Amino acid sequence: MDVKLERVLEHVKGLLKENTILPLEGDLAEIPDLREIHDEIVNARGILASFSEKHHEVLSVLTESLCMEIEKWADAMEALYESEIRFKYLADHDPLTGALNRRSFMERALQELNEAFRHNYSCGVIMIDIDHFKTFNDTYGHQAGDEALRHTVKMITASSRNYDFLGRYGGEEFLFFFCHADKTTAMIIAERIRKAMEDNPVQLEAGPVNITVSLGIALAQKHENMNCEKLRDYLQILIGNADTSMYEAKRDGRNRFIVYNDEKPQIQADKK
Repeated sequence: MDVKLERVLEHVKGLLKENTILPLEGDLAEIPDLREIHDEIVNARGILASFSEKHHEVLSVLTESLCMEIEKWADAMEALYESEIRFKYLADHDPLTGALNRRSFMERALQELNEAFRHNYSCGVIMIDIDHFKTFNDTYGHQAGDEALRHTVKMITASSRNYDFLGRYGGEEFLFFFCHADKTTAMIIAERIRKAMEDNPVQLEAGPVNITVSLGIALAQKHENMNCEKLRDYLQILIGNADTSMYEAKRDGRNRFIVYNDEKPQIQADKK
């Protein structure tokens, strides 16, 4: 549960159980609904306190009823919070594989690219494509193809670092963004992904089936004072370079990676 929501619930429960009235202070005082609930409980406590001892049983029933209503409200608030989290996840992720969808990947990649340029650290993208995927689908069926896509995401994720991220770019193509990695480290990451796919067949009803991937690596080149539009253009160039290298890897026999020529992204970006 969200920390702020927990504090809201603790405040409300405190009003019901404590002898003294808890003040509503800080950021909690800025929540309109909580202010209304706070005032209503304080008023209700004042009314209840005015009853004589002979109405003690009635007071207990009323207090218990009020507590039940507060618990219902708390449950509803928690369910709403969880629903919002779930909705955001669905809006940002590919429903089949769980990888970031294309829109979310591009948004995050722009942010990371901007941070890399500002703080002068290396980053880049890897285009990853499942080899002979059409043949795989034709042979084993589209459900098996879906399982192959999920398996690929699982293998890539298991082979990546916590601060790198993956997006489904389209069909059987995935984009992988890596941070704080020079050319050598990027090659190590790509080889780790390639080998994980080669060594771990996808498990189908028909039995285990080996699938491989081809990868194209493109490293970003430092640029000064890039506005948002130029940054978007540069990201597209970077992805295009990774895509070019990935197709070179396929032409060279598949199940391998190729690094894009480091100079070309710089030259093309300067023409913008």
